[in-house]
Amino acid sequence: MIANKNIFWAIMLFLLLLVDPVYAQCPSMEQVRKGIGKFAAKGVQIITIQPTAYSEICEVHVRLQGRPRILYVGSKSDFFLMGQLYDASSGRNLTRNTLETITRFSSEEMARLKDLTAFSLGNSGKILYYVTDPKCSYCKKGSEILLKMASAGEVQVKFILFPLSKSNREQSVSVICDDKSLQEFESGYRSDNQCPDGIKKIERTFNLLKKKGIGGTPTYIFSDGRFHSGLLKEQKLRSRLGLRSSNSSEK
Repeated sequence: MIANKNIFWAIMLFLLLLVDPVYAQCPSMEQVRKGIGKFAAKGVQIITIQPTAYSEICEVHVRLQGRPRILYVGSKSDFFLMGQLYDASSGRNLTRNTLETITRFSSEEMARLKDLTAFSLGNSGKILYYVTDPKCSYCKKGSEILLKMASAGEVQVKFILFPLSKSNREQSVSVICDDKSLQEFESGYRSDNQCPDGIKKIERTFNLLKKKGIGGTPTYIFSDGRFHSGLLKEQKLRSRLGLRSSNSSEK
């Protein structure tokens, strides 16, 4: 019995020695709050503090002006980093990956997106929500790729209008109220029709997307609730959707 206990503790000690030493202990919530108070605006809400895979660096999830943000702090709270953290070996944007995880749309929020859809493309394939603005040139480049993929039966695209100016808002409302298509939307369709339902749909869109920390277009919202802001080339988009790469997709 004693021999078995000795073996047990020997195994436990061996496992402890295998633990990666880079996972340093993080500073307390109070230490981080005090440090942030020296350089950040008031009203920063600290959500979580956790270690990263890098020595002496901890990740801090905060909410700033109602929007989620990630910053980094030294394990002794002796420095703060605000910006994007990349993994050197893979090139992955770790900050973006973390934000995509913590701001993931819930099943209830995904159902709300369905009600906020202005128009759609495609009848089969993967479902994707595409957040766009009337005057966004990158959005039009993205929609060209989506149109091609929808025509091939690979995706079903639900377009969410997210106008970022008053003029664009009025245009978007009129597109919704007059039940116009993607082609008419991108051709600059506009009318004086500012129906209550269209206004409410744009307001609800703003409330939901701002809550998730989305502030730009284009934004892709995938069926698993994750999203990506910024134009995706076809090859990257196909990868995110779990589709085979196309010979004609951009390199």
